[in-house]
Amino acid sequence: MSGSHPLVLICDDEPALRELIRVTLGETYRYDEAATVSESIDAARREPPDIVILDLMLPGGSGLDVLRVLRSEQALTHAAVVVVSAWSDEANQSAARRDGANAFVAKPFSPDRLQSQVEELIGPPRSLRVEP
Repeated sequence: MSGSHPLVLICDDEPALRELIRVTLGETYRYDEAATVSESIDAARREPPDIVILDLMLPGGSGLDVLRVLRSEQALTHAAVVVVSAWSDEANQSAARRDGANAFVAKPFSPDRLQSQVEELIGPPRSLRVEP
């Protein structure tokens, strides 16, 4: 993981949901955000994230397009991916798993469930306290 605090890339076109995810996960992570498919791919390539919170409904395509790029480019394959989507039927969950998602959380999501999925995939957040 880069730096002392894992980088979370939040890919969702709703600013309020991006903020809710940041508040849910807390200040012990670093964040990058994207609102479209192309912004999501560009952000991941610019600084490879430790984990991606990915909506399936993004302008410019599908979150699955982003997922396929994450799983096909060597520099990005390490990133854990949690799909968070209102498209939570079995077909979409299966497609997300097939394309390499590590977890699927249905919207509206439980903040506790999202936080536990993130911690399960990349470990619990480290304290911001600096040891002397």
